[in-house]
Parts: sequence; C-alpha cells; structure tokens
Amino acid sequence: MKYRTSWIMLSFTLIIGMALFSCSAPDEPTYGPDHPDPNPTGKAAPQLDSLSTSEGYLKDVIQIYGSGFITTPEYNLVSFGKNVGKINSATTSELTVQTPNLSNDTVDVRVSVKGSEYWSQPLSFIFKNTLQTIDEEIVWPNGVAVDGDGNVYIGSADAGTIYKVTPDGVKSEFASVPVSGSIRFGPDNYLYVCEQGEDKIERISPDGSTIEEVVSVPSPINFDWDQNGNMYIVENETGIHRLDTSGSLTYMADLSTVKCNRVFGNYLYATAIWDGKISRFEITSDGLGDEEVVMEEMDSPLGIEFDAEGTMYYTLAWETNLYTLKEDGTEEVLYEGELMTPMHYINFHGKIMYIVYPGWGDVGKTMSAYIGVEQAPNYGLQF
Repeated sequence: MKYRTSWIMLSFTLIIGMALFSCSAPDEPTYGPDHPDPNPTGKAAPQLDSLSTSEGYLKDVIQIYGSGFITTPEYNLVSFGKNVGKINSATTSELTVQTPNLSNDTVDVRVSVKGSEYWSQPLSFIFKNTLQTIDEEIVWPNGVAVDGDGNVYIGSADAGTIYKVTPDGVKSEFASVPVSGSIRFGPDNYLYVCEQGEDKIERISPDGSTIEEVVSVPSPINFDWDQNGNMYIVENETGIHRLDTSGSLTYMADLSTVKCNRVFGNYLYATAIWDGKISRFEITSDGLGDEEVVMEEMDSPLGIEFDAEGTMYYTLAWETNLYTLKEDGTEEVLYEGELMTPMHYINFHGKIMYIVYPGWGDVGKTMSAYIGVEQAPNYGLQF
C-alpha cells in the first residue's frame, strides 16, 4: 500500500514537472521534409568565372558569369567594394546587375547567396571617371546647351559671346549676343538665349549665321517647353510667363525668387531660391493650375532637371553636390563634395548633366557629370 502511494505521488510530480517545462520551453519549430527551414545555412559560396566587362560607368548594366547563383534575384547579393549593385535578373550561372554610383575607382566584385555565410572570390571592376572639365577659361559663363553631335555651347556674359566646344575640346566663337541667363536648344534646332539686360529672348540658327528676337519679356533667366510647343519663361525672381504657339505672351504665375523651371510630364516645376522651395504647376488647357509645393525649407534650391524615369535632379546654391528625388520619395546625393558652388545653370542631355559655375564677373567653369540614365524628353529639342 505504501509502495502504491509513493508511485502515485511520483507520477503526479512528473506530470506537473512536464507541464511546467512545456509552458516554459521556447517555441522552436522542428524542421524536416514536410517543414523545410526558410533560412537554411551551410550552402556553399557561389563561384565567379568572369564579368561581361571589366570597366564601365555608374548605373551601367553588366553580366556576372559563374555558378551557384539563385534564380530568385533578391536571394543574391552583389557587392562593388562597399556598395551594392541592383540585380535585374538571375539564373544559376548568370546575374544581370546595374552598377552602383561610383566614379574613378577600382573595386572588388563579390557575390553571396541566401543560405551561405561566405562571399565568392573577387573579380576586379574599374569605374571610369564620370566627371569632366569642359572649360575653365570663359569669363562669367551663363548657360550651357548641347547639340545632337555632342558639341557644347557656353554663353559668356562678359564677352557677349556664345562659344562652341567640340567633343575633341576645340573651342570657337559661335555667335555674338548679349547673353545673360540660360541657353537651350529648341524648335528647329535653334539655340534660344536669355538676354536679361535686353529684356528679351533671341534664337540663333544652327549654323550661327542668323540671330532673331523670339519675344520681349522682363528679365528672362530660364525657360522650357511643354509637349504642345508652349514656352514657359522665368522672369527673374518674379514669376512665370507663357509664350503660346501663336506668339501670345501671358503672365501665368507669381512665384517670388524663382530662378529655374523645367517641364516634366504634365507639370511645370520651378525653384524659388530665397523662399527655399521647389513647386510645381499642372499644365492645363487654360494655362497653369494652382501651385503645389514639392519640397520646402531647403537651402537655396537653384538648378532643376529630370530623367526619363521621373527622378528630379536639383542643386543647392552653396553646396557642391547634386541631389535627387525619385517619384517614390527616395532621396540620394550624387557626387558629394565633387562639384562646384554655386551651380547656377544645369542642362541634362543624353545621360550626362552639364553644369556651370558662373564666376560672377570672373573666370568660371563648365563641367559634365555622367548620370547613367537618359534625360526626360525635351519637348523643344528636335535632334
């Protein structure tokens, strides 16, 4: 009887102990054939054979050949030094990757895959220099434009001359005009020129032989066209005018301290330097809609451009960086500390941003920065 009672007490104690243990034990699943581990480890590192090219520019698309890759792109990771490439597609033996924002550097390319704690062996990749100096002799450069043959045009407010610089670096006088403000190619491949001191915009024929007035407008400093051929002109630090295709000039919007405008899609964007904001106006059949503030509380926004993917590029007057804002709200700094200040005039052509430091009555500088993405449509340009 005493033995039976002891056994009952022991069994009860074991049951209680097991219950308590089951309550306090961590909830760790058991993996097996019917319940595979979603994050397995121990996979071998991939092996790299070659790159489709051993040198290139930022945002180039290259192929990485090897073995051990995973066909789901996001399960692979490609490093270019301390930066990461964007994987567009993947097979077990090939990755198609967009290179990151690097310039004038040689880095190791490595690949790792989900389930492996190791990187592949490295392959070397050279990032070409994406910054070029086009001119640093012109006094008080105002505006920059590029034609279909890659010739760069730079206006000198000091000399009253538009200079032409060939891709080989040969500089010559293209036309004599009192340039003061932006220059930009427009309809019929004419070069349009702001002349603030003369209160007008003129245009120059493609061969430089003919100069004619386009419109008389107070203090024009910048302009752009919409897809219907209407021209939007910035009156320096005052507002925006529209010159329609019939030649009628209409004052469209008050915007104090406005310096630059650009058309993207169905909107006209503008920078207001001393108000510290970038605004946009919907382009309607009647003109421009109400102002919408895109960014504010900024430190002196100045130049503005767009690429074909909808990314906005802008400069801040006293900083040596190029800033971007994507349509999803993502921001990025390009060429941090590598450019000039102030960068009053910028012009996007092809995959290159052309940038001017005016020099303010002294010698200035014009340079180019490779962006790697095509410019947004320029509705005035017909190259």
